[in-house]
Amino acid sequence: MRLAEKSEKLAQISVRLTPDLESEISQRAERAGISMNRAILQLLHAGIENERNKKQRLEETLRRYRECTDPQEAQRLSEELGAMIFGG
Repeated sequence: MRLAEKSEKLAQISVRLTPDLESEISQRAERAGISMNRAILQLLHAGIENERNKKQRLEETLRRYRECTDPQEAQRLSEELGAMIFGG
């Protein structure tokens, strides 16, 4: 995770958490020995990175599907794309 450089302006926001979510984040923070704010920040970074990775995998699979000439491989990639898009 990249820490903000001194020249960067930081934004401060306020969020409301459900009791269950607050408890889970509190437990994570305690286990890691970090503040709740740091735990929330780490979870946000991980979630954003996960979304980027999913998009990249989808784009790569779509590219392979478009370039595929083997009907069986095309079917497999089609099913993989369907699972990526619609779940399953």
